[in-house]
Amino acid sequence: MAPIRKAVARVMRSLVMKFTLLTGALIFATTLMLMTLENVSAQRETRNLLIERSVATLQATASRLANPISTNDAGYVDLYVEELIASIGASQMYVLNNRREVLGEAYDDDREQGQLRAADIAVMSLGAGDLRYDLHDGMLEVSAPVYTQSRRLVGVVYMQQPLVELVASRNAAFQRQTLIALFALGIFLPLAALIVGRALRPVQTLTDAARLASSKNLDMRISVKTGDELEVLANAFNRMFARLDGNLKRIHRLAYVDLVTELPNRERFRKETERVARKSLEDGGSGAVLFLDLDRFKRVNDSLGIGEGDRLLEMVGRRLSEVTRGCDMASGNTEDPSMVARLGGDEFTVLLPTIEDSADAARIANKLVDAIRLPFEISGHQVFLGVSVGVAVFPQDGADPETLMRHADLAMAHAKRAGGSAAQFFEPTMNQSAFERLVLENELRDAVAQDQLVVFYQPKVLMTDGACAGAEALVRWQHPTAGLLSPGAFIEAAEECGLIGEIGDWVLRAACREAAAWRDRGLEIPVAVNVSAMQFERDGFSDSVLEALAAANLPPHLLELELTESIAMENPERVIEQVQPLRDRGVNFAIDDFGTGHSSLAYLTRMPFDVFKIDQSFVRDMTTDHHARIVVETILAMAKSLKLETVAEGVETPEQHQMLRAQGATLAQGFLFARPMPAGDFVAFATESHTDRAVGE
Repeated sequence: MAPIRKAVARVMRSLVMKFTLLTGALIFATTLMLMTLENVSAQRETRNLLIERSVATLQATASRLANPISTNDAGYVDLYVEELIASIGASQMYVLNNRREVLGEAYDDDREQGQLRAADIAVMSLGAGDLRYDLHDGMLEVSAPVYTQSRRLVGVVYMQQPLVELVASRNAAFQRQTLIALFALGIFLPLAALIVGRALRPVQTLTDAARLASSKNLDMRISVKTGDELEVLANAFNRMFARLDGNLKRIHRLAYVDLVTELPNRERFRKETERVARKSLEDGGSGAVLFLDLDRFKRVNDSLGIGEGDRLLEMVGRRLSEVTRGCDMASGNTEDPSMVARLGGDEFTVLLPTIEDSADAARIANKLVDAIRLPFEISGHQVFLGVSVGVAVFPQDGADPETLMRHADLAMAHAKRAGGSAAQFFEPTMNQSAFERLVLENELRDAVAQDQLVVFYQPKVLMTDGACAGAEALVRWQHPTAGLLSPGAFIEAAEECGLIGEIGDWVLRAACREAAAWRDRGLEIPVAVNVSAMQFERDGFSDSVLEALAAANLPPHLLELELTESIAMENPERVIEQVQPLRDRGVNFAIDDFGTGHSSLAYLTRMPFDVFKIDQSFVRDMTTDHHARIVVETILAMAKSLKLETVAEGVETPEQHQMLRAQGATLAQGFLFARPMPAGDFVAFATESHTDRAVGE
């Protein structure tokens, strides 16, 4: 019954039914109004006829009774009235003479005679000598005067008669008109429904189109040829659907497609991963999510520009898609193919919906690494990239997109830290490492805010006599629970969380203040401060250095800034632009870890540097490794030719010291001379060194 009730309710709510019922109501109301007018007219005519008939009957009676009334023949009059009342259907009838005496009376009921009280209309008719009648409540009262032939008023005849025929006529007319109205409704209502249905058929077409549009089916056209407003409305609907369809397609593209590579974006990849992971749980299968991060892309992008960088990303996406498509075809997996997506920047992901075991994911990941290693042709240049891949297998490594992508990202970070251009599977221990790294980053933020960092100083000594000729500022972390931590325990975390710039600025200001305090004690010892890439590339780097010097009241020649070779060679023109203004003020610059990067001799001769710092890896191996010794000798010869100072790092044995001094090294630092020490210990070391030198002289 419920479906029937719903269907009936739906029909009753339809426009066709509403307009049909409205048309039927109009037909019924019009018919009723016409019938009412006709009935009123008919009733008026019937009433007038009945009144005329009753008046004529009573006037005839008055003529017949003129002589009996004039002679007061009460017996005749009474008998005549008794016979007449039955024949004409009156309810009561009586005759008065001119003295208002009752000569005869008759009633249609058992009313007792002799109790008559003359009606007002009878008295007025007798007094005025004219005919009078009154109709109320379906009862007609007529009073006719009785005149003799000599026109003498001798009495009055009164009759009260119910107009039964008038009521019967009205009832008959009502029944007849009701049947006519019902007949008209029966004939015209279906016809009205047909006409209304045809007229509203375009509205139904528009309604169906709107219902389809609500289900996002906008690829349609409404055909309405009525030549009226409905056709105009249908054309407006068609234009609206066309615009909505175009807008939805553009919105879908913006929401689910990466505009640079035309690959699926993060949201599309997340939805597909969710679907596939749920299906694997139901079917007992397995798949994998690969998280890819390009190696060296930033350097290439900075060199080529944003436009060429986008072209390179497009080529990378195309190459990744070709590899996965080839793997799908080789394995016969064409029903549920792999998906390549770009998350943003130089990060890509690959979804492998079905794999037999982890070895399948490893093979595909290695093929992706090998494919990206091949050169890319950009603007006539060959560009070489690498890619680090993290692999998370579902459902064992996670059953939802967020967990799988996080675990694959952790594995990718391990692959990148291991050197890049390789694939790494997720391991549960990576979660613990990530948690520990997060805790470390939070504690490091507190350390910067709560001034838990301290600066140690490692002396630089002259190769000739061992006198202290400078110091390198090295940051330490006085951890509340773990004690004093060296930079290796937290610098990488500081770089990843973006605190390295803030820490570098703090060390610069602290070292400048300490060097100024040494100067006030009579020790003019230059202090060297390492500069991070983030710190150096920031706008206003030169201004921050000058502000630190001014705040500490330290002469610029007592400050030396150390840049790694990779920073110096990444963008030589910017290095020259940043360094030269400070160097003109007297600040010295050193290339740290020299020999470990890829320096261009053309730029090297133009670089505004004062010191080469020989990396400790060469110094450590120079007594045992012929190649390391040659590198050191080459660096020292180059520095001598360019008239630059040299600092040998990591000198730990007398043999290393002797070889470096023999080759012409200027300064040295390392455990052979002194370990990094607090500022107070360094002052004591430098003072003693200068005293020993003075005694030796």
